[in-house]
Amino acid sequence: MFKGMPKALWIGMGLIYGWMFVFMMLEWTVPGFPLKSFLGVPACWIYNCLMCCFVVNIFVAWYFAHSEEVRERKLEEKKR
Repeated sequence: MFKGMPKALWIGMGLIYGWMFVFMMLEWTVPGFPLKSFLGVPACWIYNCLMCCFVVNIFVAWYFAHSEEVRERKLEEKKR
């Protein structure tokens, strides 16, 4: 089932889900962590709304596209 999956998929999933699990554990273990003020807003808005929904996903999307271009180049060189 997972035999043909590219490494980029696993790296991207590791980044997205790793980010989520790290902050989920922090929210569970540090009292009041999500509502601590950071830059004038609750910290959860910074690490969830800005970083997880925007920055991390843009990086992962770029990495998926880049790795696919590299894979296609390697296949073309192999054919030659």
